[in-house]
Amino acid sequence: MSGASLLTRLEIAADPSASGRSVYRGEDLESVVIRHLKRMLNTRAGSSLTAPDYGIIELSELIHDFPNATGIMQRSIKNTIAKHEPRLRNIQVRSVESDVSDPMNVHFEITGQLVYPDGERQAVRFNTSVDESSNVTFD
Repeated sequence: MSGASLLTRLEIAADPSASGRSVYRGEDLESVVIRHLKRMLNTRAGSSLTAPDYGIIELSELIHDFPNATGIMQRSIKNTIAKHEPRLRNIQVRSVESDVSDPMNVHFEITGQLVYPDGERQAVRFNTSVDESSNVTFD
């Protein structure tokens, strides 16, 4: 189905009886959300023509905003997730002290509730690092 057109994929996703429709159970939904977060948080804000606010601010743009740069990055991460990942609710992003051995990376903890299609909610926590090139990795 990955080679199908967008409209075909939307039609299949809208049909509750379609065999190609994804139904998430257990950790499947969490892994899908993590993949989306990795993609989204490694996209620079302004690089998508259809959604200019998709992605996060470039860390190098914050060089003159220190010591407020960490807070700006936190808000960028939180706002992007809140707007573009509807399966996560009650999102909190907080800065985490970095190791002395890792002084060039900024670390964040992302917490929230993963909402399943049946309405069930599960608490989730993700630890991330942003390096000097604004690449985001999940620990």
